[in-house]
Amino acid sequence: MKTYKLLSADGTTVISKTPGSLGGNSKARIYGRLDCSAAKGALSKGYAEHRVFFANEQDAIHAGYRPCGRCMVSRYKEWKSGPEGKEDYPWKQLPK
Repeated sequence: MKTYKLLSADGTTVISKTPGSLGGNSKARIYGRLDCSAAKGALSKGYAEHRVFFANEQDAIHAGYRPCGRCMVSRYKEWKSGPEGKEDYPWKQLPK
């Protein structure tokens, strides 16, 4: 049976029978869709060694990752606008 390594919300690796629904870059701490053109383009530049996978968006957010600006445009804009005046801003990593 095939298994998958996923990054959990607390940052530990878990073995799953189900593949992750999102990918991420552990160096840049960005998460996005598995079909993201930016991520696919970066694979030939060594991105694969920093690639992680998440079961869902909540795990990615709780692990301290932010959304990709290319494949998750609306979530990226929400993250980029910052937590000011928002009760439920979920991201730990704040925009600069």
